[in-house]
Amino acid sequence: MKLVVDSVVVRFGEKTVLSGGYITSQTGMVTGLLGRNGAGKSCMFRALMGGLKVEYVVVNIDGEPIKLNRIGQRIKYLPQDKMIPGFMTLKRAFELYRVDYWSFALQFPKYTRYYHSQLWELSGGEARLVELYLVLMMEGDFCILDEPFSQIDPVHIEAVQRLIREKRREKGIIVTDHNYEAISKVADNLFVIADGYTAPVECRDDLVRYGYLHPE
Repeated sequence: MKLVVDSVVVRFGEKTVLSGGYITSQTGMVTGLLGRNGAGKSCMFRALMGGLKVEYVVVNIDGEPIKLNRIGQRIKYLPQDKMIPGFMTLKRAFELYRVDYWSFALQFPKYTRYYHSQLWELSGGEARLVELYLVLMMEGDFCILDEPFSQIDPVHIEAVQRLIREKRREKGIIVTDHNYEAISKVADNLFVIADGYTAPVECRDDLVRYGYLHPE
């Protein structure tokens, strides 16, 4: 199954953020999206998910256009900001998203004691791991993870990378993060946003050319 997001145009007043946003994803692969702060990575995701009014965007799955009211059923999205309200208990969150809590706690044992806790009682990194796990485990054809490694405890980074690699067997996954090393270890292919356009990345020199990395 293949997702294509094409011709994304995002403008705020006189400022053009994206004039040729493009990315693809397919079952069995992790696609990394890189770009400097303000390049438009989150804008493209929000445009795709219908959370941002844009001038133009095309979304296809296996060549068929997807209606905006069905995108949330096919594509699950982890935003940069909090996804679950702080007053909600972990028990209730996992029930709502139809994900088994105890499978989660088996992988991350410290959460065994948090079953009846509200999200606000957790640290930012602990809450982020909960949201990331829920998005990955929910039913859907694709996942978009915006800054999934942000705030995550370094001891959990490898476990998160392993989980992403495991879930790609079932769905296509798009990941963006400032942690280039973390993305490079899970991504099967890479794109970079620069000057309003998306380009494929074949080697490190491409990232230098587009201004994302400095020359060695």
